[in-house]
Amino acid sequence: MNWEMLIRYVRGESTAAENTEVESWINEKTENKIILKQVELKHKQLNQPVKDEVVHTEWVKLLDRVFESPKEEEKTKTIKVFRLLSIAATVLVACCITWYTLKNTDDVKNQVVVIKTTKERRQIQLPDGSTVYLAPNSTLQVSGTFGQKARELSLSGEAFFDVKHDAKKSFIIHTANNLKVNVLGTSFNVYSRKGLNEEVKVATGLVGFVTGKSTLFLKAGEQVNYFLTSRKAYKTHVNIADASSLQNGTLYFNNSNATEIAQKIQRYYNIQVEVAPSAKGHPGFSGEMKDYGIAKLLYGLRFATGIHYKFKNENTILLY
Repeated sequence: MNWEMLIRYVRGESTAAENTEVESWINEKTENKIILKQVELKHKQLNQPVKDEVVHTEWVKLLDRVFESPKEEEKTKTIKVFRLLSIAATVLVACCITWYTLKNTDDVKNQVVVIKTTKERRQIQLPDGSTVYLAPNSTLQVSGTFGQKARELSLSGEAFFDVKHDAKKSFIIHTANNLKVNVLGTSFNVYSRKGLNEEVKVATGLVGFVTGKSTLFLKAGEQVNYFLTSRKAYKTHVNIADASSLQNGTLYFNNSNATEIAQKIQRYYNIQVEVAPSAKGHPGFSGEMKDYGIAKLLYGLRFATGIHYKFKNENTILLY
């Protein structure tokens, strides 16, 4: 595939003949559809209202990766696909949404800013200087008056928060199940989806997990699991690297079996992962893997664990 032609196709600038060639390539195999979807997501993200210099920097990064020199000729098609699949996932994490467009707009100050992700991850700079690393398939709602009298927002999904300290204004997260996380300045990960058990992992500082009239305090290296059916919260230990996974762009495994590996991949990339019985016999895997794209991650896990994989379609992976 001529990648310059693919970029023109995504931007709607290709000719009819080029459209035919690209669409033929897309239909050749599932991996090509995945590559197209990831590049389209990146292009769509670059059209968000971010600063011009951010857009330029990230687009240049993408072009550099697309037009990089080919590797050794003897490498198989599969390995080339792994490299290409990592394009979008690597650069998506770096995209930063800012509030510069909201500073002087009275109408926006009376509204709620809603930020949603699908398969991408986003880094959001809040008006108070705090940073949010939003996971795929997540929604963050922030008031236009955030930081003026209070620092409150709502989360449905998963995000890592690096909160700037402000002793006069608590930072409050309202979760999908009407619970609250209350801090002054710290860093932590929150997992909260409607109807599912909730989870908070603390990397630094002190966090208060509020249920009703009770507050459970967590320090660095601790996490809480809240079970909706029993309405009880249980505190356990957590590795700091695991708590900081979204911020650092890594996936942390601790003697994880095939099912646990599948759950982590599914949660991190928002893609369905199925586990065949043959994959469950492999020993647990421990380690921290940098996110260079789902294909490279799977390729590395295959060598580390012996677990094979294949794409059943563009939205489903089978571990076997």
